[in-house]
Amino acid sequence: MYRVLIVDDEPWVAKGLKALIDWESQGYTVIGEAYDGIEAMEAIAKLKPDVVISDIRMPGLNGIELLESINLQGLQTKVILVSGYAEFEYAQKALRLGAFDYLLKQVDKNKLTETLQRLKNEVFAKHTANQELDLLLDDLFELIEPDNNIKISNFLINRELAFEFPHFRFISCLYLHLSGWDAVRENAAMNDIQWIRFRTGLNKMSYLINYDEHKNPVGLLDFVSIHLAEVEYIGFGSIGVYSSPIGKLYQESDIALSSSCFLPEQRITEYKATDHTAALSRLVLKLEQAIKGHKRDLIEQGLDELCEECVARRMPIDQISMIYNQIVMFVYKYYGNSDLVHGIEYLTYSQIVRTSESVQQLFERITVIFERQPGEEQLISKEMVKIIIHYIDSSYTEDISLSMLSRQFNISLGYLSALIKKETGTTYSDYVVAKRLNLAKELLGDASLSIQEIVERVGYKDYFHFNKLFKKHFGITPSKHRKE
Repeated sequence: MYRVLIVDDEPWVAKGLKALIDWESQGYTVIGEAYDGIEAMEAIAKLKPDVVISDIRMPGLNGIELLESINLQGLQTKVILVSGYAEFEYAQKALRLGAFDYLLKQVDKNKLTETLQRLKNEVFAKHTANQELDLLLDDLFELIEPDNNIKISNFLINRELAFEFPHFRFISCLYLHLSGWDAVRENAAMNDIQWIRFRTGLNKMSYLINYDEHKNPVGLLDFVSIHLAEVEYIGFGSIGVYSSPIGKLYQESDIALSSSCFLPEQRITEYKATDHTAALSRLVLKLEQAIKGHKRDLIEQGLDELCEECVARRMPIDQISMIYNQIVMFVYKYYGNSDLVHGIEYLTYSQIVRTSESVQQLFERITVIFERQPGEEQLISKEMVKIIIHYIDSSYTEDISLSMLSRQFNISLGYLSALIKKETGTTYSDYVVAKRLNLAKELLGDASLSIQEIVERVGYKDYFHFNKLFKKHFGITPSKHRKE
Protein backbone atom coordinates (compact mmCIF):
# COMPACT_ATOMS: atom_id res chain seq x y z
CA MET A 1 0.00 0.00 0.00
CA TYR A 2 1.19 3.51 -0.82
CA ARG A 3 0.85 5.86 2.15
CA VAL A 4 -1.18 9.07 1.76
CA LEU A 5 -1.28 12.22 3.90
CA ILE A 6 -4.23 14.61 3.34
CA VAL A 7 -3.68 18.30 4.10
CA ASP A 8 -6.40 20.97 4.28
CA ASP A 9 -7.00 23.85 6.69
CA GLU A 10 -10.66 22.86 6.90
CA PRO A 11 -10.91 19.53 8.77
CA TRP A 12 -14.30 18.66 7.28
CA VAL A 13 -12.81 18.94 3.75
CA ALA A 14 -9.91 16.63 4.69
CA LYS A 15 -12.29 14.07 6.20
CA GLY A 16 -14.57 14.31 3.16
CA LEU A 17 -11.62 13.60 0.84
CA LYS A 18 -10.68 10.60 2.98
CA ALA A 19 -14.23 9.21 2.66
CA LEU A 20 -14.54 9.98 -1.06
CA ILE A 21 -13.11 6.70 -2.42
CA ASP A 22 -12.13 3.21 -1.34
CA TRP A 23 -8.40 3.93 -1.01
CA GLU A 24 -7.31 0.36 -0.33
CA SER A 25 -8.91 -0.96 -3.51
CA GLN A 26 -6.67 1.53 -5.39
CA GLY A 27 -3.54 0.35 -3.57
CA TYR A 28 -3.35 3.30 -1.12
CA THR A 29 -3.97 3.87 2.57
CA VAL A 30 -4.57 7.22 4.27
CA ILE A 31 -2.15 7.40 7.21
CA GLY A 32 -3.12 10.82 8.54
CA GLU A 33 -4.50 14.31 8.15
CA ALA A 34 -2.92 17.72 8.75
CA TYR A 35 -4.69 21.07 8.95
CA ASP A 36 -1.96 23.51 7.96
CA GLY A 37 1.37 23.45 6.09
CA ILE A 38 3.59 23.53 9.18
CA GLU A 39 1.72 20.62 10.76
CA ALA A 40 1.97 18.84 7.41
CA MET A 41 5.78 19.13 7.33
CA GLU A 42 5.97 17.68 10.84
CA ALA A 43 3.70 14.80 9.78
CA ILE A 44 5.75 14.19 6.64
CA ALA A 45 8.97 13.96 8.69
CA LYS A 46 7.33 11.54 11.12
CA LEU A 47 5.09 9.40 8.89
CA LYS A 48 7.11 9.50 5.61
CA PRO A 49 4.11 9.34 3.24
CA ASP A 50 4.49 8.37 -0.41
CA VAL A 51 1.81 10.91 -1.45
CA VAL A 52 0.62 14.25 -0.07
CA ILE A 53 -2.73 15.62 -1.27
CA SER A 54 -2.84 19.26 -0.20
CA ASP A 55 -4.97 22.34 -0.61
CA ILE A 56 -3.08 25.21 -2.23
CA ARG A 57 -4.44 28.03 -0.02
CA MET A 58 -3.64 27.49 3.68
CA PRO A 59 -2.43 29.76 6.49
CA GLY A 60 1.17 29.56 7.73
CA LEU A 61 2.59 27.44 4.92
CA ASN A 62 0.52 27.13 1.76
CA GLY A 63 0.52 24.23 -0.68
CA ILE A 64 3.15 25.79 -2.98
CA GLU A 65 5.48 26.47 -0.04
CA LEU A 66 4.87 22.96 1.25
CA LEU A 67 5.90 21.57 -2.16
CA GLU A 68 9.03 23.77 -2.19
CA SER A 69 9.96 22.56 1.30
CA ILE A 70 9.60 18.92 0.22
CA ASN A 71 11.85 19.61 -2.78
CA LEU A 72 14.48 21.42 -0.70
CA GLN A 73 14.74 18.43 1.64
CA GLY A 74 15.23 16.09 -1.30
CA LEU A 75 12.19 14.00 -0.33
CA GLN A 76 10.67 11.65 -2.89
CA THR A 77 7.13 12.31 -1.67
CA LYS A 78 4.76 12.97 -4.56
CA VAL A 79 2.42 15.96 -4.22
CA ILE A 80 -1.08 16.39 -5.67
CA LEU A 81 -2.50 19.87 -5.06
CA VAL A 82 -6.16 20.86 -4.82
CA SER A 83 -7.17 24.28 -6.11
CA GLY A 84 -10.14 26.39 -7.14
CA TYR A 85 -10.64 27.86 -10.60
CA ALA A 86 -9.40 31.26 -9.36
CA GLU A 87 -6.09 29.64 -8.32
CA PHE A 88 -5.21 28.25 -11.75
CA GLU A 89 -1.97 30.24 -11.93
CA TYR A 90 -0.91 28.69 -8.63
CA ALA A 91 -1.62 25.26 -10.04
CA GLN A 92 0.54 25.97 -13.09
CA LYS A 93 3.39 27.08 -10.81
CA ALA A 94 2.94 23.89 -8.78
CA LEU A 95 3.40 21.75 -11.88
CA ARG A 96 6.57 23.65 -12.78
CA LEU A 97 7.88 22.94 -9.26
CA GLY A 98 7.30 19.22 -9.69
CA ALA A 99 3.79 18.55 -8.38
CA PHE A 100 2.44 15.37 -9.93
CA ASP A 101 -0.95 16.93 -10.73
CA TYR A 102 -3.63 19.26 -9.41
CA LEU A 103 -7.33 18.66 -8.83
CA LEU A 104 -10.12 21.23 -8.98
CA LYS A 105 -12.51 21.75 -6.07
CA GLN A 106 -14.83 20.08 -5.39
CA VAL A 107 -12.74 17.01 -6.00
CA ASP A 108 -14.42 14.58 -8.37
CA LYS A 109 -14.35 10.92 -7.31
CA ASN A 110 -13.49 9.62 -10.79
CA LYS A 111 -10.83 12.27 -11.34
CA LEU A 112 -9.15 11.41 -8.02
CA THR A 113 -9.21 7.70 -8.85
CA GLU A 114 -7.76 8.31 -12.32
CA THR A 115 -4.96 10.52 -10.91
CA LEU A 116 -4.00 7.97 -8.26
CA GLN A 117 -3.97 5.18 -10.84
CA ARG A 118 -1.76 7.24 -13.15
CA LEU A 119 0.59 8.05 -10.27
CA LYS A 120 0.91 4.37 -9.49
CA ASN A 121 1.55 3.43 -13.12
CA GLU A 122 3.93 6.26 -14.02
CA VAL A 123 5.95 6.70 -10.84
CA PHE A 124 5.63 3.91 -8.33
CA ALA A 125 5.72 1.10 -10.90
CA LYS A 126 9.03 2.52 -12.13
CA HIS A 127 10.47 2.48 -8.59
CA THR A 128 9.32 -1.11 -8.06
CA ALA A 129 10.85 -2.20 -11.36
CA ASN A 130 14.10 -0.42 -10.52
CA GLN A 131 14.29 -2.09 -7.11
CA GLU A 132 13.74 -5.51 -8.67
CA LEU A 133 16.39 -4.62 -11.23
CA ASP A 134 18.81 -3.71 -8.43
CA LEU A 135 18.55 -7.28 -7.15
CA LEU A 136 19.10 -8.75 -10.63
CA LEU A 137 22.12 -6.55 -11.27
CA ASP A 138 23.57 -7.27 -7.84
CA ASP A 139 23.28 -11.00 -8.50
CA LEU A 140 24.96 -10.56 -11.88
CA PHE A 141 27.69 -8.38 -10.36
CA GLU A 142 28.65 -11.18 -7.95
CA LEU A 143 28.50 -13.74 -10.73
CA ILE A 144 31.03 -12.05 -13.03
CA GLU A 145 33.56 -11.08 -10.36
CA PRO A 146 37.00 -12.34 -11.57
CA ASP A 147 37.60 -14.30 -8.36
CA ASN A 148 34.20 -16.01 -8.55
CA ASN A 149 34.84 -19.71 -9.21
CA ILE A 150 31.24 -20.64 -10.07
CA LYS A 151 31.37 -22.94 -13.06
CA ILE A 152 29.16 -22.49 -16.10
CA SER A 153 27.45 -25.81 -15.33
CA ASN A 154 26.45 -24.59 -11.84
CA PHE A 155 25.22 -21.30 -13.22
CA LEU A 156 22.98 -23.08 -15.77
CA ILE A 157 21.63 -25.55 -13.22
CA ASN A 158 20.85 -22.79 -10.67
CA ARG A 159 18.86 -20.89 -13.28
CA GLU A 160 17.24 -23.99 -14.78
CA LEU A 161 18.72 -23.30 -18.21
CA ALA A 162 19.36 -26.11 -20.68
CA PHE A 163 22.22 -25.54 -23.14
CA GLU A 164 23.01 -28.40 -25.49
CA PHE A 165 26.36 -27.54 -27.13
CA PRO A 166 29.84 -28.24 -25.71
CA HIS A 167 31.55 -24.83 -26.02
CA PHE A 168 31.01 -21.42 -24.42
CA ARG A 169 32.36 -17.93 -25.03
CA PHE A 170 31.62 -14.52 -23.62
CA ILE A 171 31.30 -11.68 -26.11
CA SER A 172 31.29 -8.20 -24.54
CA CYS A 173 30.05 -5.26 -26.61
CA LEU A 174 30.09 -1.50 -26.28
CA TYR A 175 27.21 0.37 -27.93
CA LEU A 176 27.02 4.07 -28.70
CA HIS A 177 23.96 4.13 -26.45
CA LEU A 178 21.46 1.76 -24.89
CA SER A 179 17.95 2.79 -23.97
CA GLY A 180 16.42 1.90 -20.63
CA TRP A 181 17.43 -0.82 -18.22
CA ASP A 182 15.33 -3.58 -19.66
CA ALA A 183 16.62 -6.89 -20.98
CA VAL A 184 19.03 -7.53 -18.16
CA ARG A 185 18.90 -11.16 -19.09
CA GLU A 186 17.41 -12.64 -22.24
CA ASN A 187 17.73 -16.21 -23.52
CA ALA A 188 17.63 -16.85 -27.26
CA ALA A 189 18.73 -19.30 -29.96
CA MET A 190 19.31 -19.60 -33.70
CA ASN A 191 20.82 -22.20 -36.03
CA ASP A 192 22.82 -24.39 -33.64
CA ILE A 193 23.80 -21.52 -31.35
CA GLN A 194 22.27 -20.36 -28.05
CA TRP A 195 22.99 -17.37 -25.90
CA ILE A 196 22.13 -15.37 -22.81
CA ARG A 197 22.36 -11.59 -22.91
CA PHE A 198 23.41 -9.60 -19.84
CA ARG A 199 23.50 -5.85 -19.21
CA THR A 200 27.02 -5.32 -17.80
CA GLY A 201 27.53 -1.56 -18.02
CA LEU A 202 26.10 1.80 -19.00
CA ASN A 203 26.34 1.13 -22.76
CA LYS A 204 27.59 -2.41 -22.49
CA MET A 205 26.08 -5.83 -23.16
CA SER A 206 27.73 -9.21 -22.68
CA TYR A 207 26.58 -12.42 -24.35
CA LEU A 208 27.32 -15.91 -23.07
CA ILE A 209 27.35 -17.92 -26.31
CA ASN A 210 26.84 -21.71 -26.44
CA TYR A 211 27.81 -23.49 -29.68
CA ASP A 212 30.02 -26.24 -31.12
CA GLU A 213 33.38 -24.72 -32.15
CA HIS A 214 34.39 -27.85 -34.09
CA LYS A 215 31.16 -28.61 -35.96
CA ASN A 216 29.86 -25.07 -36.40
CA PRO A 217 32.69 -22.51 -36.16
CA VAL A 218 30.93 -20.11 -38.53
CA GLY A 219 27.91 -19.98 -36.23
CA LEU A 220 29.72 -17.48 -34.05
CA LEU A 221 30.53 -15.26 -37.04
CA ASP A 222 26.90 -15.44 -38.18
CA PHE A 223 25.78 -14.34 -34.72
CA VAL A 224 28.14 -11.35 -34.80
CA SER A 225 27.16 -10.26 -38.32
CA ILE A 226 23.43 -10.58 -37.64
CA HIS A 227 23.05 -9.41 -34.03
CA LEU A 228 26.07 -7.17 -33.43
CA ALA A 229 26.22 -5.15 -36.64
CA GLU A 230 25.46 -1.88 -34.80
CA VAL A 231 27.96 -2.46 -31.98
CA GLU A 232 30.84 0.03 -31.70
CA TYR A 233 33.44 -2.29 -30.12
CA ILE A 234 33.50 -6.07 -29.52
CA GLY A 235 35.65 -8.28 -27.30
CA PHE A 236 35.79 -12.10 -27.54
CA GLY A 237 36.79 -14.26 -24.59
CA SER A 238 38.51 -17.61 -25.05
CA ILE A 239 36.63 -20.87 -25.54
CA GLY A 240 35.30 -22.49 -22.38
CA VAL A 241 33.42 -25.65 -21.45
CA TYR A 242 30.87 -26.59 -18.79
CA SER A 243 33.57 -26.77 -16.10
CA SER A 244 35.03 -23.31 -16.90
CA PRO A 245 34.60 -20.55 -14.26
CA ILE A 246 32.08 -18.07 -15.61
CA GLY A 247 33.86 -15.10 -13.99
CA LYS A 248 37.13 -15.90 -15.77
CA LEU A 249 35.46 -16.17 -19.20
CA TYR A 250 33.67 -12.87 -18.66
CA GLN A 251 36.86 -11.07 -17.60
CA GLU A 252 38.66 -12.28 -20.74
CA SER A 253 35.93 -10.75 -22.91
CA ASP A 254 36.06 -7.55 -20.86
CA ILE A 255 39.85 -7.28 -21.34
CA ALA A 256 39.40 -7.85 -25.08
CA LEU A 257 36.64 -5.23 -25.26
CA SER A 258 38.72 -2.70 -23.30
CA SER A 259 41.64 -3.37 -25.66
CA SER A 260 39.41 -2.67 -28.67
CA CYS A 261 38.36 0.66 -27.15
CA PHE A 262 41.95 1.62 -26.31
CA LEU A 263 43.79 0.73 -29.50
CA PRO A 264 43.20 2.59 -32.79
CA GLU A 265 41.14 1.06 -35.60
CA GLN A 266 40.50 -2.19 -33.77
CA ARG A 267 36.75 -2.76 -33.56
CA ILE A 268 36.97 -6.48 -32.69
CA THR A 269 39.55 -8.07 -30.37
CA GLU A 270 39.89 -11.69 -29.33
CA TYR A 271 41.47 -12.45 -25.98
CA LYS A 272 44.81 -14.26 -26.21
CA ALA A 273 46.99 -15.17 -23.23
CA THR A 274 50.19 -14.06 -25.00
CA ASP A 275 52.76 -12.34 -22.75
CA HIS A 276 54.29 -9.28 -24.46
CA THR A 277 55.82 -7.82 -21.30
CA ALA A 278 58.91 -10.08 -21.37
CA ALA A 279 59.81 -8.79 -24.85
CA LEU A 280 59.76 -5.22 -23.49
CA SER A 281 62.02 -5.93 -20.51
CA ARG A 282 65.02 -4.24 -22.14
CA LEU A 283 63.08 -1.01 -22.72
CA VAL A 284 61.62 -1.15 -19.21
CA LEU A 285 65.11 -1.58 -17.70
CA LYS A 286 66.43 1.32 -19.78
CA LEU A 287 63.59 3.53 -18.53
CA GLU A 288 64.23 2.50 -14.94
CA GLN A 289 67.87 3.60 -15.21
CA ALA A 290 66.77 6.98 -16.60
CA ILE A 291 64.26 7.45 -13.76
CA LYS A 292 66.85 6.38 -11.19
CA GLY A 293 69.29 8.98 -12.58
CA HIS A 294 66.60 11.71 -12.72
CA LYS A 295 67.48 12.26 -16.40
CA ARG A 296 64.47 14.02 -17.84
CA ASP A 297 65.42 13.73 -21.53
CA LEU A 298 66.16 10.00 -21.26
CA ILE A 299 62.94 9.46 -19.32
CA GLU A 300 60.91 11.12 -22.07
CA GLN A 301 62.76 9.11 -24.73
CA GLY A 302 62.20 5.85 -22.83
CA LEU A 303 58.48 6.56 -22.43
CA ASP A 304 58.16 7.32 -26.16
CA GLU A 305 59.87 4.04 -27.06
CA LEU A 306 57.65 2.01 -24.75
CA CYS A 307 54.53 3.73 -26.06
CA GLU A 308 55.50 3.04 -29.69
CA GLU A 309 56.20 -0.60 -28.89
CA CYS A 310 52.83 -1.05 -27.14
CA VAL A 311 51.01 0.41 -30.15
CA ALA A 312 53.05 -1.58 -32.69
CA ARG A 313 52.39 -4.85 -30.85
CA ARG A 314 48.73 -3.94 -30.32
CA MET A 315 49.18 -5.03 -26.74
CA PRO A 316 46.06 -5.96 -24.79
CA ILE A 317 45.05 -3.51 -22.10
CA ASP A 318 45.83 -5.78 -19.14
CA GLN A 319 49.48 -6.01 -20.26
CA ILE A 320 49.65 -2.26 -20.92
CA SER A 321 48.40 -1.91 -17.35
CA MET A 322 51.29 -4.09 -16.12
CA ILE A 323 53.84 -1.89 -17.95
CA TYR A 324 52.21 1.27 -16.62
CA ASN A 325 52.25 -0.01 -13.03
CA GLN A 326 55.94 -0.95 -13.34
CA ILE A 327 56.65 2.68 -14.21
CA VAL A 328 54.57 3.80 -11.20
CA MET A 329 56.67 1.49 -9.03
CA PHE A 330 59.88 3.14 -10.36
CA VAL A 331 58.51 6.59 -9.52
CA TYR A 332 57.72 5.56 -5.95
CA LYS A 333 61.08 3.78 -5.63
CA TYR A 334 63.33 6.62 -6.84
CA TYR A 335 61.18 9.70 -6.06
CA GLY A 336 59.64 8.48 -2.81
CA ASN A 337 60.17 11.72 -0.91
CA SER A 338 59.18 13.97 -3.81
CA ASP A 339 55.92 15.62 -4.78
CA LEU A 340 56.13 13.69 -8.05
CA VAL A 341 54.73 10.56 -6.39
CA HIS A 342 51.44 12.36 -5.73
CA GLY A 343 50.77 12.85 -9.42
CA ILE A 344 50.70 9.17 -10.31
CA GLU A 345 49.03 6.08 -8.87
CA TYR A 346 48.60 2.39 -9.59
CA LEU A 347 45.70 1.67 -11.95
CA THR A 348 43.82 -1.43 -13.07
CA TYR A 349 43.17 -1.92 -16.77
CA SER A 350 39.56 -0.76 -16.36
CA GLN A 351 40.71 2.40 -14.56
CA ILE A 352 43.17 3.13 -17.38
CA VAL A 353 40.41 2.88 -19.98
CA ARG A 354 38.25 5.23 -17.92
CA THR A 355 40.98 7.87 -17.51
CA SER A 356 42.73 7.72 -20.90
CA GLU A 357 41.43 7.41 -24.44
CA SER A 358 44.53 5.85 -26.00
CA VAL A 359 47.99 4.42 -25.30
CA GLN A 360 49.51 7.74 -26.37
CA GLN A 361 47.37 9.71 -23.93
CA LEU A 362 48.28 7.34 -21.10
CA PHE A 363 52.01 7.80 -21.69
CA GLU A 364 51.56 11.55 -22.09
CA ARG A 365 50.07 11.61 -18.59
CA ILE A 366 53.18 9.88 -17.26
CA THR A 367 55.49 12.27 -19.13
CA VAL A 368 53.76 15.29 -17.55
CA ILE A 369 54.71 13.98 -14.10
CA PHE A 370 58.40 14.49 -14.88
CA GLU A 371 58.06 18.00 -16.28
CA ARG A 372 58.91 19.51 -12.91
CA GLN A 373 62.08 18.27 -11.25
CA PRO A 374 62.04 17.27 -7.55
CA GLY A 375 62.55 20.19 -5.21
CA GLU A 376 60.89 22.77 -7.44
CA GLU A 377 58.26 24.59 -5.38
CA GLN A 378 55.29 26.75 -6.20
CA LEU A 379 54.17 29.33 -3.66
CA ILE A 380 50.50 28.63 -2.97
CA SER A 381 48.85 30.47 -0.09
CA LYS A 382 46.88 28.64 2.58
CA GLU A 383 43.84 30.59 1.49
CA MET A 384 44.20 29.28 -2.08
CA VAL A 385 44.48 25.72 -0.78
CA LYS A 386 41.22 26.21 1.15
CA ILE A 387 39.56 27.57 -2.00
CA ILE A 388 40.66 24.51 -3.98
CA ILE A 389 39.41 22.06 -1.32
CA HIS A 390 36.13 23.96 -1.01
CA TYR A 391 35.72 23.79 -4.78
CA ILE A 392 36.24 20.01 -4.71
CA ASP A 393 33.81 19.62 -1.79
CA SER A 394 31.10 21.55 -3.64
CA SER A 395 31.50 19.81 -6.99
CA TYR A 396 32.62 16.23 -6.26
CA THR A 397 29.54 14.73 -7.92
CA GLU A 398 30.56 16.39 -11.21
CA ASP A 399 33.00 14.90 -13.71
CA ILE A 400 36.06 17.01 -12.82
CA SER A 401 39.52 15.47 -13.25
CA LEU A 402 42.69 16.46 -11.44
CA SER A 403 44.15 17.72 -14.72
CA MET A 404 41.10 20.01 -15.17
CA LEU A 405 41.70 21.42 -11.68
CA SER A 406 45.37 21.83 -12.52
CA ARG A 407 44.50 23.97 -15.54
CA GLN A 408 41.77 25.88 -13.74
CA PHE A 409 44.02 26.94 -10.84
CA ASN A 410 47.19 27.14 -12.96
CA ILE A 411 49.13 24.71 -10.76
CA SER A 412 51.26 21.83 -12.00
CA LEU A 413 49.60 18.42 -11.79
CA GLY A 414 52.15 16.89 -9.41
CA TYR A 415 52.20 19.87 -7.06
CA LEU A 416 48.39 20.15 -6.97
CA SER A 417 48.17 16.46 -6.16
CA ALA A 418 50.69 16.92 -3.35
CA LEU A 419 48.73 19.87 -1.93
CA ILE A 420 45.49 17.90 -1.91
CA LYS A 421 47.12 14.89 -0.25
CA LYS A 422 48.73 17.10 2.40
CA GLU A 423 45.42 18.82 3.13
CA THR A 424 43.13 15.75 3.03
CA GLY A 425 45.50 12.90 3.89
CA THR A 426 44.66 11.04 0.68
CA THR A 427 44.89 11.32 -3.11
CA TYR A 428 42.46 13.42 -5.11
CA SER A 429 40.74 10.41 -6.70
CA ASP A 430 40.42 8.57 -3.36
CA TYR A 431 39.08 11.72 -1.72
CA VAL A 432 36.39 12.20 -4.38
CA VAL A 433 35.47 8.50 -4.42
CA ALA A 434 35.10 8.45 -0.62
CA LYS A 435 32.82 11.50 -0.64
CA ARG A 436 30.69 10.05 -3.42
CA LEU A 437 30.38 6.66 -1.75
CA ASN A 438 29.55 8.15 1.66
CA LEU A 439 26.78 10.17 0.00
CA ALA A 440 25.59 7.01 -1.76
CA LYS A 441 25.56 5.13 1.55
CA GLU A 442 23.39 7.87 3.02
CA LEU A 443 21.01 7.85 0.03
CA LEU A 444 20.60 4.07 0.25
CA GLY A 445 18.54 4.73 3.36
CA ASP A 446 15.84 6.20 1.10
CA ALA A 447 13.94 3.14 -0.14
CA SER A 448 12.14 5.19 -2.79
CA LEU A 449 15.42 5.65 -4.69
CA SER A 450 16.65 2.82 -6.90
CA ILE A 451 20.36 2.11 -6.82
CA GLN A 452 20.66 3.28 -10.43
CA GLU A 453 19.15 6.63 -9.43
CA ILE A 454 21.67 6.87 -6.57
CA VAL A 455 24.52 5.99 -8.94
CA GLU A 456 23.60 8.93 -11.17
CA ARG A 457 22.99 11.31 -8.27
CA VAL A 458 26.47 10.80 -6.76
CA GLY A 459 28.22 11.37 -10.09
CA TYR A 460 28.61 7.97 -11.74
CA LYS A 461 27.04 6.62 -14.90
CA ASP A 462 27.97 2.95 -14.81
CA TYR A 463 26.17 0.76 -12.24
CA PHE A 464 28.85 -1.92 -12.35
CA HIS A 465 31.75 0.49 -11.83
CA PHE A 466 29.90 2.00 -8.87
CA ASN A 467 29.16 -1.45 -7.47
CA LYS A 468 32.84 -2.41 -7.55
CA LEU A 469 33.89 0.81 -5.85
CA PHE A 470 31.20 0.48 -3.17
CA LYS A 471 32.10 -3.12 -2.38
CA LYS A 472 35.83 -2.30 -2.27
CA HIS A 473 35.20 0.65 0.06
CA PHE A 474 32.60 -0.86 2.41
CA GLY A 475 33.13 -4.61 1.91
CA ILE A 476 29.55 -5.17 0.78
CA THR A 477 27.47 -4.45 -2.32
CA PRO A 478 24.93 -1.58 -2.26
CA SER A 479 21.94 -3.93 -2.49
CA LYS A 480 23.14 -6.04 0.45
CA HIS A 481 23.88 -2.90 2.46
CA ARG A 482 20.33 -1.70 1.82
CA LYS A 483 18.89 -4.99 3.15
CA GLU A 484 20.79 -4.77 6.44
